[in-house]
Amino acid sequence: MKRILIAAAFACAMADTAHAQQTLRVIDTAPNDVLNVREYPTTDARIVGVIPPDGRGIVASGERNGNWVFVRYRKIEGWVSRRFVYPEAPPIRRGRSLDADDAE
Repeated sequence: MKRILIAAAFACAMADTAHAQQTLRVIDTAPNDVLNVREYPTTDARIVGVIPPDGRGIVASGERNGNWVFVRYRKIEGWVSRRFVYPEAPPIRRGRSLDADDAE
């Protein structure tokens, strides 16, 4: 059930690219491990970089291939397993009082 909910949340986050770009975070990775970023969407592909287990701000391109998603993290681009990434919560806007000249 948890995997279905994660997949549904991920699909919703990836569906609409017209809104602000959704970022992802690493999940289910041990503190002493890393998430491999691969050249192609297969476990046999060359590793082009890694993302730390607490990695955040991962930008998904929207391109998917089976259980793989193409991402950018800092200076790395490549494929990661969808099983290890999850949409980050969008930042919460802060309320404020607008002065008359600020309310346009």
